Amino acid sequence: MKELLELLRREPAYRKLAAANFVSGLGDWFSSVAILGLLLQITGSGMAVGITLAARTLPYLVMGPIGGVLADKGGKKTLLIVSDFSRIALALSLLLVDSPDRVWIAYAATVGLVIFSALALPARQSLIPRIVRRENLPAANALDQTLGGMNMTLGAVLGGAASAAFGPQLSFLFNAATFLASGLLVCTLPYGRGRKPDGSGVKGAGRKSRPAADGPGVASAESAAADAGQARLAAGANAAQDPLASAAANAENEADASAFWRTFRRSMLMKVVAVQSIAWPIGGGAINVLISVYGYQVFGGGDRGVGLLYGSLGVGFVLGGLLAPSFKRWPVQALILGAAAEGLAHVGVSAAPSLLPAAACIMLATLGGGVGNTALTTLIMRAVPENVHGRAFALNETLANVTMGVSMLVAGLLLDVLPARTIGLIAGLMIVASCIPALALLRQRRTLNSEAAGQGGGRLAQAGGEAS
Repeated sequence: MKELLELLRREPAYRKLAAANFVSGLGDWFSSVAILGLLLQITGSGMAVGITLAARTLPYLVMGPIGGVLADKGGKKTLLIVSDFSRIALALSLLLVDSPDRVWIAYAATVGLVIFSALALPARQSLIPRIVRRENLPAANALDQTLGGMNMTLGAVLGGAASAAFGPQLSFLFNAATFLASGLLVCTLPYGRGRKPDGSGVKGAGRKSRPAADGPGVASAESAAADAGQARLAAGANAAQDPLASAAANAENEADASAFWRTFRRSMLMKVVAVQSIAWPIGGGAINVLISVYGYQVFGGGDRGVGLLYGSLGVGFVLGGLLAPSFKRWPVQALILGAAAEGLAHVGVSAAPSLLPAAACIMLATLGGGVGNTALTTLIMRAVPENVHGRAFALNETLANVTMGVSMLVAGLLLDVLPARTIGLIAGLMIVASCIPALALLRQRRTLNSEAAGQGGGRLAQAGGEAS
């Protein structure tokens, strides 16, 4: 805990970014619990829940890669601001969902919200290494998990209670207000005042630039991206007079486009991330559908039951984030064991006799998942070159969300023919099996663990990833 508090004190730009994410995440959970409970109440079918959850993920197939490319080309702050402000109207449109013939509005609004989330997520994740000093990245990723868990706990429990007491409309209004607050916070991030690593006030220091001791923020990376963009525009403007300038600009764009795939071919880590991004969501998607069904129907808890189970998810993530710094020297092992523990705990949920034991198992599941997620994020940030961070995170999120969307849709269909507990058992076993691809990293664990702990001096990043 002391390490996380010290991080907030030493990294003011990250503190603003984390606060914006926390505020909007709180509203997301208020709205999520409310809309899932409302759909079950209106339709009485798990299918509506499956469709809604699938609608939250499938747009990543198109928007995830686009978001990754835009994040790598610069303008990260702009992407975050546009995303937040655009989601205000979409969040308010859920107020119109009050009968079965208006359920389509929930689906459409959900797709719209996800489109802007997919644009924002790679920008935010690739921004963190630019505004946080290298030695503080494990703590920043752990704090992200902790704050995400707090979002889930407060948002789900309070959101469930608010929806039960005042109706879902209040939650939808609150969600829109949090997007406004988040956008305003992001607007205050430092911008355009870059420094070189030696502390001199030179603009456009390039991607190796790091914040100075007082954490000036986004400046150097964004300035470098802006300068590079201006250079490309100038080359295009002079193309008619100088064909060589046009050829050089085209070659630069092609090299930039190929950098990601060149890194992917060389990096065992990125290959494992891609495989695990497909393997885990097969079980994880079904679990997402089952949380609402467990709380509302299997254990008979209604909105409060759904809120309690989502709150347990949040507590697990908080504990996982707090424990994650203890594993910062062994992220490869933490990644493997975290997935195994998460899956076994979900097997326990499927056999739980009542709501409270189920909530305890869900808490243990996300504790393991939180430790594993923190390890994976740190490995990507440390062992993958910065110039492809946006696309690396977008690859992870795109594959995971698309697979999860299909899984949730299938789970919604299966709920009409199989008991929820049976689906939960299968899903838990699938999550356990998802740790198998990461076993390939054990051969390189010393190098990867050293790099993630900040002891590798950036060797993998400079080399374009570890050789497979």
